[in-house]
Amino acid sequence: MTEKIPLVNVLQAPENGRPGKKSHFRPQKQLTSHTLSELIIAGKIYTKRTSGYFQKLRKILSYALLATFFIMPWVSIAQQPAVYFDLAAQKFHILGMTFWPQDAGFLVYLLVLACILLIAATLVIGRAWCGFVCPQTVWSFLFMWVEDKCEGDRNRRIKLDNQPWGYNKLYRKTAKHSLWLLISLITAYTFVGYFYPIRALLGDTISLDVHYLGVFWLIFFVLGTYLNAGWLREKVCLHMCPYARFQAVMYTQDTLVISYDSLRGENRGHRKATTDTQALGLGDCVDCSLCVQVCPVDIDIRDGMQYPCIDCGLCADVCDNVMTKMGYATGLIRFASASDPQGHKSLFKQRKVVWLAMLSLTLTIAFGYSLYNREALSIDVIRDRGANLYQRSEGGILNTYQVNINNKGADAQSFVLSLTSQYPFEIRGKKSIYVPRGKVDTLLVSVWIDEQKIQQYRSDIHFVVKPKTENNLDNQTAIAKQLSSFIAPVTARK
Repeated sequence: MTEKIPLVNVLQAPENGRPGKKSHFRPQKQLTSHTLSELIIAGKIYTKRTSGYFQKLRKILSYALLATFFIMPWVSIAQQPAVYFDLAAQKFHILGMTFWPQDAGFLVYLLVLACILLIAATLVIGRAWCGFVCPQTVWSFLFMWVEDKCEGDRNRRIKLDNQPWGYNKLYRKTAKHSLWLLISLITAYTFVGYFYPIRALLGDTISLDVHYLGVFWLIFFVLGTYLNAGWLREKVCLHMCPYARFQAVMYTQDTLVISYDSLRGENRGHRKATTDTQALGLGDCVDCSLCVQVCPVDIDIRDGMQYPCIDCGLCADVCDNVMTKMGYATGLIRFASASDPQGHKSLFKQRKVVWLAMLSLTLTIAFGYSLYNREALSIDVIRDRGANLYQRSEGGILNTYQVNINNKGADAQSFVLSLTSQYPFEIRGKKSIYVPRGKVDTLLVSVWIDEQKIQQYRSDIHFVVKPKTENNLDNQTAIAKQLSSFIAPVTARK
């Protein structure tokens, strides 16, 4: 007898539920080594077209995500791309703000926040991320839509693939793959456009002057998009994505997942709408297998919960359509949890969901607040140590400084430099400077003081950058400040 290998479980549903009560979930499916190998080397999956609530929701989310992705490189804020990762200059321009390597703390914060939000979402609604907003899913469904338009619905595609090559088959296949490559090319240019200004990239392409690294990444993302969304599809989710593997540790008895109500559906069987199901001992499942035909990972949800399931809801949509036509209640296949298969509990009244929502909202607000209050401008002051520590000039002492002014997104772009200290220091040299957003510029200044007015060898001195206004130095709002030191000769102590 062939040894049975259990399929990785994502939610261990009780086989018997409470004592004396049947479960609404079928036992977990068991795979033999033979069927497991078939799953790994499975051939092409022909998905059937369907409609319904979850399909409409996915389309809305997909349209929003695709529009954001493709439009954002073309949007400019303060004469800078809205989102531009300038790796050569080691700075990121994001929605009018400029981030430098020293702002890496925000990136760490963002990654931690994204991880927490993903875990919270998984605890509540399972793999909804995979089924609705994952880029692999969004582009795969886009390619499946193109395939459906070029080759027809499921049965027509199967028939077309079984036909010998001819004009009709060649025309439809060529149209499909041409559109796939076109979408892949647009995707590649858009993605590279986040690192290479999109207008310059297109101009360099027309003039055949694209840098070799740009050419490499364009080819890489064209092939990556074409293969992942066109050919691999579910294999990326099944065998390449780690999320499908470690998600099991985040599932609980309260997690909502796509489930089949076996108590209501069994015994399944074909029938007409007018058939007396009670007399024949039939459940509501008409055994049409449409839930399998629409599944993008080719599983039968009626066999129990399985790790390939991405909770896309297509089986629920097509089942609801069948139930409506038969005059039965919808929801035979639906999002449900092991602890509440009938869905009597309100999701937003569960204590766990409330706490997770509050935690996620608090962390998101905290991250937004930290971004809002980040320094829009910073300065870095370096006292010149290349020559003497100090110089004598006109009966006074001079120290020379290099002031680097970094405009990370301040509204003002013209600034003036001033000093604060317990001694009457004066700035010798240029005091004002123009620094556009996302740029760094340098002021070389000398600080002078009368030798008789300083009483110590080393004195603290604050360099302050203020916005330059019409009345110039009347503005007292400091944007950036940094502490430095002033060195005077020992004889100045007398």
